Amino acid sequence: MTYEVAARNVVRAVSLGAVSYLALSLDVSTGQQAFAQNLPPVTVDAPSQPKPRQASQRSQTSTSRVQRRVAAPAPRRVEPVPYVTPSTGTLGAPPAPYAGGQVATGARLGFLGNRGVMNTPFNQTSYTAELIQNQQARTVGDVLYNDPSVRMKTPAGNGIDGLYIRGFYHDSGDYSMNGLYGMAPFYSTSANFLERVEVLKGPGVLLNGMPPAGAIGGSINLVTKSAPYFDITQLTALYASKSQFGMQADVARRYGENKEWGIRFNGLGRGGSTAFDRQTDEFGNAVLNLDYRGERVRFSTDIGYQAENLKPPLRFLTFTTSPPFATTIPVPAAPKPGTNYMPDWATWKPRDAFAMTRGEVDLTESVTAYGAVGYHRSEIDYIYPSPRITSANGNWTAVPFNGRDVYDNYAGEVGVRASVDTGPINHLLTVNYSAFERDYSSFGRAAAAVNSNLYNPVPIPYPNFTTVAQNLETQTRLTSVGIADTMSMFNNRLQLIVGARRQTAAVDSANLLTAAKSSVDVPTWSPGYAVIVKPLENVSLYANYIEGLKAPEVVTGVTTYSNVGEIIPPAQTKQKEAGVKVDMGRVTVTASWFDITSPNIIAVAVPGQTLPARRLAGEQQNRGVELYAFGEISPTVRILGGVTLIDGEVIRQSTSVGSLIFNFNGKTPVGVSAVNLNLGAEWDTPFLPGLTLTGRVIHTSESYANDANTQELPAWTRVDLGARYTFLSPWNGKPIVIRANVENVFNEAYWNSYRTVSSAVSLAAPRTYLLSTTFNF
Repeated sequence: MTYEVAARNVVRAVSLGAVSYLALSLDVSTGQQAFAQNLPPVTVDAPSQPKPRQASQRSQTSTSRVQRRVAAPAPRRVEPVPYVTPSTGTLGAPPAPYAGGQVATGARLGFLGNRGVMNTPFNQTSYTAELIQNQQARTVGDVLYNDPSVRMKTPAGNGIDGLYIRGFYHDSGDYSMNGLYGMAPFYSTSANFLERVEVLKGPGVLLNGMPPAGAIGGSINLVTKSAPYFDITQLTALYASKSQFGMQADVARRYGENKEWGIRFNGLGRGGSTAFDRQTDEFGNAVLNLDYRGERVRFSTDIGYQAENLKPPLRFLTFTTSPPFATTIPVPAAPKPGTNYMPDWATWKPRDAFAMTRGEVDLTESVTAYGAVGYHRSEIDYIYPSPRITSANGNWTAVPFNGRDVYDNYAGEVGVRASVDTGPINHLLTVNYSAFERDYSSFGRAAAAVNSNLYNPVPIPYPNFTTVAQNLETQTRLTSVGIADTMSMFNNRLQLIVGARRQTAAVDSANLLTAAKSSVDVPTWSPGYAVIVKPLENVSLYANYIEGLKAPEVVTGVTTYSNVGEIIPPAQTKQKEAGVKVDMGRVTVTASWFDITSPNIIAVAVPGQTLPARRLAGEQQNRGVELYAFGEISPTVRILGGVTLIDGEVIRQSTSVGSLIFNFNGKTPVGVSAVNLNLGAEWDTPFLPGLTLTGRVIHTSESYANDANTQELPAWTRVDLGARYTFLSPWNGKPIVIRANVENVFNEAYWNSYRTVSSAVSLAAPRTYLLSTTFNF
């Protein structure tokens, strides 16, 4: 069997290399001139049959109101004219890419719709499909390595994209997709079917409603790909070290007299050994988008499936200690990059199926009604131990767990946006109702404890899972009504946003092992205010006050907490932010200051219990400054990145165990690093047209792994390098792109922190080679 696998991998490697070599050889032999970074413009041929009429178009006035006009009958042969989406709509009109193509000129601002960067009173970045493809990003987590306000916190090689935004944890289940929570694959979302990854920093209950898992540092919205107004037929051969091979397809067409109907398919399949020892990963997905863009009606529908078989997955490492927040065990040195300390029988098998649709109807020239509905089912089967470090030499112990979790997510929203003029003031009035339900069940069996070592893993026989350790059912229901008024004056030089959302969070939980049941149903008002002042056309000064709301949390983790099944009530988070944005034409620079205060949820020791309880205790305050820049500093040089400085502090938080009192006031919160830097650049070389060199530096300063700040994680710096070569195919004159990237060039070994309990760390990825060749047909 080993020989057959090795033989298949050799054949794959030779095939991929031959394809790339053949493409390069043909380019050289034919003497074709390779072209620069951007693909050549694509023309749309006029239809061969005569057209009886040309569709009416839309134009926007300076006050953003939409006017319609009926055009004269068109000649027999004209190119299709797409309908223009009004300012009150969102479908069919994503903000265009900014200079350099790596980020967009705007993004979706929750129920307020699409807004440009200079007209958004928040720190928001929208990463494009071009960046995703050029960087060979495999998941959304890979895309977010470009953002200095975001830090990945789950172990590499574990199939989960958990992260921090502005120093607050953001669960992978809190991603929204096309504006709906709960529709993205639950643990990790592949990036191949995404047009945009939109990152909004700071809490945003007013804009988006409450996230299902209670993310407060920011929100992430994923925008799926739809068919553009030109044909796409694209195949990409993939390779990633050690021996991951795959193929990716992207096909798009539009039909109809004016290209009203669109269809786009994205599919991916890959498999083989990863950069971690003894780890294999099989992954596949298929996503189909259907859309219609008419004169007054637009809709878009997505149907998708994603599955993964990862073994053995890496898990985060906790520490044996009593009490849990005062461990005396130092953080061990990170093992050699690529080390896999998990047993061979550990597995991680998520499967996600989703369907969603969004539609808009223009009721009048300046009023648009919209609605969306979606369903997503996520199933995960897993077998693994969660290692708990027992000594500084890397010894660990764990209780193996064999479990199955199922999530059924239902989401929907309806709303109206209206543009109304009252004298010199233009109002964009928005009313929105949203509903979300998540039905969750978890069943698992435990086995006898096992032992191993972080640096020298020992073989562990497959356990005998005989003890039912978890049987939990919960239902989360979130409903809300939001209203906002965006007032624009003096040709948009002054803009005010005032709004509020009435959010109701209800959770029912039943621990079937103990027959314990609990429930909570809490309504809360979440206001928001923002202002934009433009002293110059290309300069925006902004400020905002907005609140977040941690969703009620059902405590899970039978091997981690003693109060499994208990519901932690919702808690309010408050943010104050001010900033400036300067658009210099080809380069935009932003700077912001923020102050976020949030109630904390930590592990608290319970007298008489060997495991801690997870409860609300004290507050966390993160203050910081973000500096960011993107665009083209010359026609051949593009930049993307910046720095985020965070001063995190725990306030009003203490606990006691017997006669011991632990006061954490003034401590640095777990996982918060003071300096976070991400700097990337691309250079189109003059000596070989079509060749682009890329580089990125990521630096994260020291942070702590526990509340008492007795476990310090060292600072780390990662360097990524890459190149791509673009040339015209000798067969059809269309571009062929060869991309090569090396992540973690110097193979640095380092820890991330991860906040599931008061003390936990996770291992980063080793040096990883990525290679792909894209063909256009």
